[in-house]
Amino acid sequence: MKIQHCRLCKGTLSEPKLKFPPTPLANEYLKDPTPQELFPLEVCVCTVCGHYQLNESVDPARLFRYYQYVAGHSAVNKEHFVRYAGHVVERFALPEGSAVLDIASNDGILLQAFKERGMRVLGIDPAENLAALANANGIETIPDFFTEAKALEMRAHYGTFDLVTANNVFAHVPDLEDFAKGVQVMLAPRGVFSFEVSYFLDVCDKTLFDTIYHEHSSYHTLTPLVPFFKRLGMELFDVEHIENHGGSVRVFVTRAGARPVELQVAELLAKEQDMEGKVARLGVKVEELGQALRAKLNELKSAGKRIAIFGVPAKATTLIYALGIDERTIEFAVDDTTLKQGTYTPGKHIPILPSNAIYERKPDVLLVLAWNFADSIMQKHAAFTGTWIVPIPELKEYGI
Repeated sequence: MKIQHCRLCKGTLSEPKLKFPPTPLANEYLKDPTPQELFPLEVCVCTVCGHYQLNESVDPARLFRYYQYVAGHSAVNKEHFVRYAGHVVERFALPEGSAVLDIASNDGILLQAFKERGMRVLGIDPAENLAALANANGIETIPDFFTEAKALEMRAHYGTFDLVTANNVFAHVPDLEDFAKGVQVMLAPRGVFSFEVSYFLDVCDKTLFDTIYHEHSSYHTLTPLVPFFKRLGMELFDVEHIENHGGSVRVFVTRAGARPVELQVAELLAKEQDMEGKVARLGVKVEELGQALRAKLNELKSAGKRIAIFGVPAKATTLIYALGIDERTIEFAVDDTTLKQGTYTPGKHIPILPSNAIYERKPDVLLVLAWNFADSIMQKHAAFTGTWIVPIPELKEYGI
């Protein structure tokens, strides 16, 4: 469904500023390789507040009721969330017994870290398979979408929370105002809302274009977020620029006037000048990267090299389509997520196998599409003696 208005302020959207080839839904891995529906993938900007978002909306139930990304399967993720929980507990001096709500809590990996620090925890996630997994692991999780109406229902049963977290989900939400109002319902008087989200400034500066896909309906910067929260009686009072997923921001919000606004907010706002120019340059860089990667893969294939993919996260779908990778040059893909093994990649239908296939089938080249985990992948599979290619944030080749 086409969207013509801003998800933050309801302003009118521009014509597309970035236009990628239509793609299938990034997490629709198939058991059988059958044709899939393609959706336009275009990024527009609000002509009023400057918020960037897709102009296409897909039914959230189709995207999120069954989800194949399990956050706890990644050792890098586990370490990140353990550090995150410790940092936030210390930053806000949360005593034992403080109440923590995590929205889009996945398998409960972050809440587990808070629970181990003596917090009272609750999760909510629309993915029924992941909510069941979290509940089985002792993390109480509600299998539902988070809305203002749901928040009112939850507050009546659970009360308010000292900390509300929402990591890698604020980009997914179709109605950001309703979501924020729901957070406001759940917050204690001096409670803090902390969310991590991919930072669109980094997407542009570091060529992280593959984070653009249909689950991510919004591409956030602080410039439109500050007035958005202010309009709702809240205040964006602090922000941390972090390296997660190639470049993210950890944003802290509370009720207006409850806490002083830190200098980091103004410092980061100052860096967000000329976003339109940065977006235009990103489009050029994607074209150049596509030409370079296609040339490299064709050169290797012509030399008789056998090529496989390591890691097929959701963003791999955008990367494959946007860079024009010919699936005929790829023999297979591997991924450590068991839910993806035995399936085919969206659209291109490359078979996905467990990672031990690289030792059984012995490809000459591994193209790492889970590029944000490239270092840990290459360390874990040091026994692979072929060539590694990491395409983002810049095309690099490792090995013999």
